[in-house]
Amino acid sequence: MKIIDAHQHFWDPSRGDYHWMPKDNPILNRKYEVKDLSQVSESIDLHKTILVQAAATNEETNYMMAIAENSDLVSGVVGWVNFEDPNQLEQLKTFTKNPKFVGVRPMIQDIPDENWVLNKDFDIFFKTIIDLDLSFDALGFPIHLNNFYIIASKYPSLRFVIDHLMKPKICNNDQKEFDHWKNVMSKLSNLDNVYCKFSGMVTEACENWTENDLRPYTNEILKIFTDKKILWGSDWPVCNLRTDYIGWLNTAQNLTNNLSLDQKQNIFYDNAIKFYKLKI
Repeated sequence: MKIIDAHQHFWDPSRGDYHWMPKDNPILNRKYEVKDLSQVSESIDLHKTILVQAAATNEETNYMMAIAENSDLVSGVVGWVNFEDPNQLEQLKTFTKNPKFVGVRPMIQDIPDENWVLNKDFDIFFKTIIDLDLSFDALGFPIHLNNFYIIASKYPSLRFVIDHLMKPKICNNDQKEFDHWKNVMSKLSNLDNVYCKFSGMVTEACENWTENDLRPYTNEILKIFTDKKILWGSDWPVCNLRTDYIGWLNTAQNLTNNLSLDQKQNIFYDNAIKFYKLKI
């Protein structure tokens, strides 16, 4: 089966803008390049990827686009712009001149104000994203779900994707937390413009995680989003904190082994093309 990885990263810590990255973590705090991904995925038919920002700077977006321009593997780039600076609207339009620039992602999970995304001054950014035919990656935690529902409802023409199932607390979760996550995710799934990335689960699980720990969350998104609105992503190299690239891919395929081949193709290939409007 051909695979499109709808969520992966390349980075170079020496650039100095990955402020979230622990300097004492040897798994994360090292350079990751195209050749590294090609090596870890050589046993599968990895056709294309979506390269997603990991630093809240314009320099990060330029860095990623330079990689994409020199790589046939990278089909799209999800970058960053500063929503708090109206002058960044022109920067956004400049980024869009590159055909591989497909969307934006504010790092909302790292912003102390949990209501940040509701700032009315950001309306012009959301409208411009729609006008430029770009997409919006929603990065956050379950505490942000209701606000994301407000935004996705307000802008029904905005192509909106939930990153990493919105990072539910899989390790030592309780029923109340699960029910909150499930209920608001269900509301979001009812919006035609909202998709969900099947990614980032293993790093929300305990170190000794098993497939069964992930299954309730997988079953829930398969039920509410269906195979029509789910995109598989590796979240590599972050996934290396719990497993390797092929380990997570195999797990994801095991968790969806009750689906038909056509349904799997939607999740692992076709939906990325559809959502990001990739030219493949």
